[in-house]
Amino acid sequence: MTIDEVRKLYRRILDRLYQDRLYDAFLDISYLMQQNGFGEVFDKLHEQELNYSYLLQYRLDGYQDKDRDKVLSDMKRTLFQLADQAWSDWQSAFSSQWYYSQKRYRNINGQNKRDFAALSQLLSRCREDEHMLTEAASQDGVAQRLAEVRGQKEQLTGDFFLQLLFDEPWKEGDYARMPAHCQALDENGQALCVSALLLAVQQMFDEYKLLFLADLCDSSSPLVAMRALTALMLLMDQYQKRISGIPALTSRLSLLFDRPEIRAAASGIFAQLIRAKEAEQVSRRMKEEFLPEMNKLGSSIRQRLEDNKDQSQEDLKNDLEELFEDGGMSEKMMEFSKMQTEGEDVYLSTFSSLKFYPFFKEIYNWFLPFDPNHTAIASVFRGRQVFKGLDVPKVMTQSDLLCASDKYSFCLNLAQVPEQYRDQMSANMGADSEAFEEMMHMEQNGSRRLKAENITNLYIQDLYRFYKLFPSKDDFDDVFARPLDFYANPLTAGYFTSEEYRRRIAAMYLKKNHFVQALNLYRQLLEDHPADFDLLRQSAWCCQQIQDYESAVTYYERADLIRPDNAWVIKRLAACLRQLGRNEQALDCYRRAAALNPDNLSLCLNQGHCLMDLGRYSDALNCYYKAEFLFQGSPRIWRPVAWCLVLTGRYDQAEKYYDKLLAEEKPIIEDYLNAGHLKWLQGQLRRAVELYAQGVGQCKITETEFVVLLEQDLPLLKDLGISPADIPFVIDGFKYELVKWKI
Repeated sequence: MTIDEVRKLYRRILDRLYQDRLYDAFLDISYLMQQNGFGEVFDKLHEQELNYSYLLQYRLDGYQDKDRDKVLSDMKRTLFQLADQAWSDWQSAFSSQWYYSQKRYRNINGQNKRDFAALSQLLSRCREDEHMLTEAASQDGVAQRLAEVRGQKEQLTGDFFLQLLFDEPWKEGDYARMPAHCQALDENGQALCVSALLLAVQQMFDEYKLLFLADLCDSSSPLVAMRALTALMLLMDQYQKRISGIPALTSRLSLLFDRPEIRAAASGIFAQLIRAKEAEQVSRRMKEEFLPEMNKLGSSIRQRLEDNKDQSQEDLKNDLEELFEDGGMSEKMMEFSKMQTEGEDVYLSTFSSLKFYPFFKEIYNWFLPFDPNHTAIASVFRGRQVFKGLDVPKVMTQSDLLCASDKYSFCLNLAQVPEQYRDQMSANMGADSEAFEEMMHMEQNGSRRLKAENITNLYIQDLYRFYKLFPSKDDFDDVFARPLDFYANPLTAGYFTSEEYRRRIAAMYLKKNHFVQALNLYRQLLEDHPADFDLLRQSAWCCQQIQDYESAVTYYERADLIRPDNAWVIKRLAACLRQLGRNEQALDCYRRAAALNPDNLSLCLNQGHCLMDLGRYSDALNCYYKAEFLFQGSPRIWRPVAWCLVLTGRYDQAEKYYDKLLAEEKPIIEDYLNAGHLKWLQGQLRRAVELYAQGVGQCKITETEFVVLLEQDLPLLKDLGISPADIPFVIDGFKYELVKWKI
């Protein structure tokens, strides 16, 4: 079987177990096991099937058994485990994915033998040696030994991560012993191993690893606790159905999420995950909008400096400030600062190209909390910790501007810079040491909630970089490709029911253009607040964006009853009515909106459009003339005026407008199309085909695309008087003309 066939079979087994179709599940699990050869697991499956046959027989014969539901639940749990094991065995034998390739390699080299006890003993010894050597760091020869011990600790911590990642499913005893093993890890090591548990459970469901993650959420270290909660929520999203069938696990999660501080932290994580899904769009904006503007500004500054070498410092400063404002960079930087404050991932585009260092070849380094003493980057800070009162390692460690992965990228890149330039860069940073110290003071005195949000936001950015940039990323299920709708997840929905929370998440969905999810939440809120104006207009806007115009009209009309003079609602109600072809009602709404905003060009034009749709061309023309008089004319106004003149038979006047439109810098294809229609109606067929061909050439569309546009207009042109017999000649003439135009 191919990997796709086996994957489909495994997913079908899970679906049948979720649906309680055990007969079919037994058949499919048996078939999956046969792909690996018969063995002990097949005997276990046969035993479960025998037990199920007895249970089924008793039920069909009408016997009542108060323990039947528990027996059935335990049986399904065992079948899930057997299916997981069969799936994992096949993957381990045949899959070329990174995880299973590494697992086979470790098996061959004897690295997968479970020995957390030995690892923890070595780690404890390393930490003791590190502590003693750190206290004696001023003595000769100690620094080199300290670096060696730290390197050994880093390697052992990585080995612990990999052992967790590739470990077999835990039993109750493994779960009971793991807290003692983890005590040997320092805070960063424990935080790192949260990611190992996340990746391991993603590969194979393990209730005891999930229980351990829930326990880590109670850690005294915010770094460990918040990372664990983030990982736990991602796995709850992936395994919502599976977890729901395990009472011990659901009880533990209920106990955890019943705490207000956990629910508050979880709601923040939910919001951050929604925001993280937009990271690619933010990155694209940075590349397409911010960086080109900054490069352009940099060139302008260099030119200004060269042209004004003799200026005083004060005059030069004023010139540069003026250049900064005139170039629009001031607004861009304000927007950038706002995005940064809101937790947007603004540095993804900057650091995505700096993940090529050997440091990132080790999977665990993608999740490693930042440590300036790490042997890979310690040389960057050695001997230059303080500049003008600025503690550079402290700034790098505590700053919330960069996630840990990007901090390592920055330092690894900085290590390539010659030492004298490094000193100068750090010294320049020191010039703003007071600002940095003030920032550090604010962070140290910030609320626990804000610190927790910073930890989870930066960890989510680390995760995003792994799932999007790791060389073998395609071999892992991307958590950010999932909907992550925790409010709709039966397992988590009950924890996110507060009105404040739902309003906050709905607003974020709306801001990120996730209209379906936002609408679901707004509809829930409307059940409790049916006359809430804001909820009604937001629901209407969501419906409008997903093109459910009937529902949008209903919500807008309800909002209009509450605030009848709100121009925003009236305009959008009119737009939806027009989409539904209810032009008389739309026209009334546009007139109401125009009474509130009499000089609004859009409202004036839309009244004309409604009248055009109603066939009232003379009235429409009056609206367009009014718009042209008020706003002194533009292509936006000339187009409907010209076409309205065509429809009313005023060809000479229409020709003047099309001459102006085609003289514009960038006419659009509709300008050439309608100008050609006008010539056709005037009997100038040769000039019509010339305009058609010119439009295709100038507007860079295909011949086929143009013919589709032309054929859409033919019924109206027939009504206006063209001869149907001329149609094939005009189309063929256009095609011949197009060949000549291209030549």
